[in-house]
Amino acid sequence: MLQLKNIYKSYITGGSRQIALDGINLKFRESEFVTVLGPSGSGKTTFLNIIGGLERCDKGDLIINGKSTKEFTDSNWDFYRNNNIGFIFKNYNLIPHLSILENVTIAVSFNGLSKKEKQEKAIEALNRVGIKDYMRKTSQYLTKDEMQRVAIARALVNNPKIILADEPTGNLDSKSTIEIMNLIKEIFKDKLVILITQNPGIAKRYATRMITFRDGEVIEDTNPLKEDLHQKEIDLKRTHMKISMAIKLAIRDISNKKLRMFFYVLISSIGIMGIALIVALLQGFNKQISGYENDTLANYPIVINKVYTNYSIHNTSQNSKQTQNDLKNSKLNTKNDIIYSYNSSQNSTEHINQVNKDYIDYIKQMDKDLVSEISYESQINMNILREDEDGKVSILDTSTINLSSYPKDNGQETYLEKNYELLYGYYPTNKNEVVLIVDEKNRLDTNILNALGIDVKKNKEIKFDDLIGKEYKIILNDEFYKKQNGHFYVDSSEKNLKKLYNSKNTITISITAILRAKEDSNLSNLPEGISYSNELFNYYIDDCKKSDIVKSQQDSNYNVITGQTLKNSKNKEDEIFEISGINILNNVNQSTTKNQMLSSLGASLLPSSITIYPKDFESKSDIIEYLDNYNKDKNEDEKILYKDTSTTINKLSTNIMKGITIVLVVFATLIFFISLITIFILTYASVLERKTEVCILRVLGGKKRDIVRLFNTENVIIGFLAGILGVFLAYTFIVPMNYGLEKITDLSNVAILKVENAIVVIAISVILTFIGGFIPAKIAARKDPVEFLKNQN
Repeated sequence: MLQLKNIYKSYITGGSRQIALDGINLKFRESEFVTVLGPSGSGKTTFLNIIGGLERCDKGDLIINGKSTKEFTDSNWDFYRNNNIGFIFKNYNLIPHLSILENVTIAVSFNGLSKKEKQEKAIEALNRVGIKDYMRKTSQYLTKDEMQRVAIARALVNNPKIILADEPTGNLDSKSTIEIMNLIKEIFKDKLVILITQNPGIAKRYATRMITFRDGEVIEDTNPLKEDLHQKEIDLKRTHMKISMAIKLAIRDISNKKLRMFFYVLISSIGIMGIALIVALLQGFNKQISGYENDTLANYPIVINKVYTNYSIHNTSQNSKQTQNDLKNSKLNTKNDIIYSYNSSQNSTEHINQVNKDYIDYIKQMDKDLVSEISYESQINMNILREDEDGKVSILDTSTINLSSYPKDNGQETYLEKNYELLYGYYPTNKNEVVLIVDEKNRLDTNILNALGIDVKKNKEIKFDDLIGKEYKIILNDEFYKKQNGHFYVDSSEKNLKKLYNSKNTITISITAILRAKEDSNLSNLPEGISYSNELFNYYIDDCKKSDIVKSQQDSNYNVITGQTLKNSKNKEDEIFEISGINILNNVNQSTTKNQMLSSLGASLLPSSITIYPKDFESKSDIIEYLDNYNKDKNEDEKILYKDTSTTINKLSTNIMKGITIVLVVFATLIFFISLITIFILTYASVLERKTEVCILRVLGGKKRDIVRLFNTENVIIGFLAGILGVFLAYTFIVPMNYGLEKITDLSNVAILKVENAIVVIAISVILTFIGGFIPAKIAARKDPVEFLKNQN
């Protein structure tokens, strides 16, 4: 069955070679009780280790059932030990944190049996050695005799063919020695037992064959086997540790060393907490910037003007490059009391936007869900009358009151509510209610106040009540302009103006609010003066377009009021013209273009500018994409260029966020590597502490990958616990951290750790501990069980 053929084994110690086995040739029967005698250092233990597959011979061959082992791999030896060998040690080598039952069960944990089958086998083995009643206890509660019985049960449970016992009674008293030897002989009577002892009395009493070693050689064999026996095929059934067993062993080790594991988890969790806080800050800063973009930058409109001017020092012309080089090389000193002249036009590029009806139609086809409002600004003249305190009616000089229109949002807050502080009155609720805009010091230009009918000479300080509720009348064109002999005129007599003022066809507008731009608003771009809704603006233009004077002017090449010939325009009739918003009554002697006349009559065909207010920041991107699509495949002079007023600020915020991200990522990386090193050290310490467990698992047939799996499983569990604790600590620390940040920056809830991010952090913790513990796990797997066993003797 078992044959050692010309076995040589030596070691190098202290620079010299020591011969442990010198040409051993032995055969063993399938069932016999062999004792091995000899002084210390004679080669007995090395002989036993080679048979057990724990050591490899330098020369020779171990033949098992006629099969050579020269080509055995590490895995083959692992399978061989688990299926064929049962070990009994002098020092028992029980795993201290496992129960008696678990110590025995672990020997059958590599052969794929179910939990129930393994437990039944272990209980049966414990029953045979007479220690079943203690199976729930750990080894610290057993006597030496009882511990050796457990070791015998562990050797028995796999039903091996060979039992290797290395001085199993070396630590027992004489009574216990006899009991253990009787037990071994009885239980293993049908197996090959090879037992090392230094007690000749035991050898003579129990052995059927005695072999004596001296200086690495066999000097006596009382019952040698000379003939060849019938050989059975060697059993090398594949073995492996199930993940469930690895989890069980890991949990038992963690629960057995609660305090140490608590500090292990705590130390690991501190690094995880740092990563979680960094993730929370990144997420919080992103949310703050996103909120800023949605609340502020999203409200920055996209503006399309007739003339698009791009100021840039990065001009691509040769002259511009030369100018930049001159600036770089010049010795300008801003501290000197000298003014340096330059031509700003060289650093700008102007583009004329040829906005036509097709483009206006394209804008109107934009998805309505993307915009809050689209404002079309035209320079028009309104026919407005005012009534003074003495009842006198006069035409209001609209060129002095800074007439402007404001957009209306589709959301809950209007443009005015978002960007202007209400000083007095109430925000407009319909198109006939207008607002009065003052500057940051509550000032209004004297001309505006005079035009509105306020006597500034008498009242240097005007109360809000003097302005709130003040009414004015808008007179539509068909009422305001009279036709006579093919021309139109305005009857500005006091009687006619009074009649017009009191007409039922007028539009009565009243000042309902006095507003001032909010300090934190970047969209409060309305000029000081009267501002009305876009709704009123559109209503007035639509009516003007239907009026007789506008229709007549459209069909005429002369000024229908003065009779003067209209100026020719180089631009097409359906394009925007740059006009000065003339008041037709004050400029009757000026020569104008047809579009300027129509604008003065309140019927501008096309707007002078288009302002698009996105609904939110995401919508702005879609709007820009929509506008860019119009310019595809068009020549440069046909393109319509726009200005996104938030671009510069958005770039700045993006760069700031990039800077913050880089800094936090650097910190996170440092924390990551510190945690990695810490986990490596702690895992390696655990490896050193668990040498017994590791080596016993290897002796019992556990493969190196089983040892790696065991430690990796434990690291994953620890990583999960550290992740849970780290996330909990992060959530706890976020509250005071946010409080401190709010005090410093006025930003509330900066750090935000979402549940999904917390889960990711826990996953990072698991991966971190796995990586950090992988190398120590590999080191553990490479531990030589022979060295461990030698150090015990």
